[in-house]
Amino acid sequence: MSHLPEKTVLLALKTNTSMKAKLTFMTILAAILASCSPKETTLTLLETTDTHGRYDEFANDAFVIKQMKADLGDNLILLDNGDDLQGSVFQYCSNQDTEHPNLVSEVLNYLSYDVVCVGNHDIEAGRKVFDRVYSEVRMPVVCANVVDETTGAPYFTPYVVLERDGFKIAVLGLLTPYVVTWVPDRLRPGLRFENLEEAAAKWVKIIEEKEHPDLMIGLFHSGYEPQVQNLPEGHPLGSENATKWVAENVPGFDLIFFGHDHRAKAEKLMNPNGEPVYVLNSGCRGQGIAKAEVTLKRGEKPVISVELMPTDGEETDSTYLALLQPYLDRAEAYKQREVAQLPVAIGSDDAFKGPCPWVDMIHRCQLETVEAEGIHVDISMAAPLSGGKTLEAGMLTVNDFFTWYPFENSLAVMALTGKEVKDFLEYAYEMKNPIYNFDSGAGLIYEVTDKNPMGKRIKIISMADGTPFDMDKTYNVVMNSYRSMGGGNHLINGVGWAQEEIKDHVVWQSDRDLRSLFIDWAAKKGTLDTEPLNCWKIK
Repeated sequence: MSHLPEKTVLLALKTNTSMKAKLTFMTILAAILASCSPKETTLTLLETTDTHGRYDEFANDAFVIKQMKADLGDNLILLDNGDDLQGSVFQYCSNQDTEHPNLVSEVLNYLSYDVVCVGNHDIEAGRKVFDRVYSEVRMPVVCANVVDETTGAPYFTPYVVLERDGFKIAVLGLLTPYVVTWVPDRLRPGLRFENLEEAAAKWVKIIEEKEHPDLMIGLFHSGYEPQVQNLPEGHPLGSENATKWVAENVPGFDLIFFGHDHRAKAEKLMNPNGEPVYVLNSGCRGQGIAKAEVTLKRGEKPVISVELMPTDGEETDSTYLALLQPYLDRAEAYKQREVAQLPVAIGSDDAFKGPCPWVDMIHRCQLETVEAEGIHVDISMAAPLSGGKTLEAGMLTVNDFFTWYPFENSLAVMALTGKEVKDFLEYAYEMKNPIYNFDSGAGLIYEVTDKNPMGKRIKIISMADGTPFDMDKTYNVVMNSYRSMGGGNHLINGVGWAQEEIKDHVVWQSDRDLRSLFIDWAAKKGTLDTEPLNCWKIK
């Protein structure tokens, strides 16, 4: 700060000590201090999001971030938008390891992020994991619409106000409430997830009235706009991907950083008052950084420019890589553990052609694992969870099962009538792209007439053992927890259940993630049976 004019200060000090004189002195001093505060400053804001634990692919980003921090100092604000705690083998290992700091907190602390938002896959790691990780980080974790059911208050810090050069920058965190359709209650006990659109309007008003920020930023783990409308209009959850809607319908935001949909974007929108709102998403898995340059002037609207910064080809940060190495070493030992023999090569895209080993072995695992728990099950539903994947014949390691089953879903048994089973399969065939929504059934025999419209494609002939299939009978159907929570909308748009009634159909849930169960099941087999189940065919 510049020096105070000495004559002005001395003049004020020589006045009498009456109340009037004191007030005059304070007024003069406030004016002097205001004159010393910058009338203009330029800030750089960077966002990363959806790393999914792929920090071995993040070394270029780390180098760029460190260089920019060195150049800009406090005029750089670094934000992370969540989904860090799931998606790689060594992140999974770190989540299970309580002897060392978590990999996510190590990286966030090393790069000195200013604010972090919560992602749905961070919640899916389980409350024990994310509570521990967020206790280790040295920056605020924001999310206003995750509510503690005991207190009724936000479980995380709803927003923070950063101060730079005398200017106030408010950062409001929000998470897609569709967590409740993907993550079982046991992983998020005591937490309620509120409508993002309504929370945005509520908290912007609170921040404006209480904080009077010079810059209002949204840090949303919610995609740009619905690719498919998840639930009927007016549903309490709102939209899964609500960023565009909020930007165009909730006045107050200057800039919204978002994530979740893995789609890099930098775009200018207009709010209801005709004012610009800039929205940015850096993409996923370290593919680049979203950057905003913001010039703040007293009494004027922020001047903002946005861009995406690819980091491919940049140098890597050697200190960062050294930080990662112990985590990589521990994970490598786990990844290379041998599990079972695979007699032939298999591919996930074969699922589109009919029964295939990739999916059929998931069916076998699900059916046999649940039966071993003493739970009778009639039918299995399963889909390949990623397209374009292959496994070569030979000894499979733990790492191969992360390719085969990349998510930490658990198992669930649901009660469905025969008609509901048919409707489920009709919807799954209609929604076969993306591939992780393309469930097939095992435990029954059916045909698909591809040329027919949805609702008339599936003809169920019998159960797999030849006994009749009954449209009115209730069957126990095993599926992964994502599907059993309403993920993909098979139970909502396909079967026709309301989101809130899905839980009433749950018969059983596993305590462990399905991939771990899959690995144990395969290890007991020793050699996997790759013969197709031949439960269905395309006519």
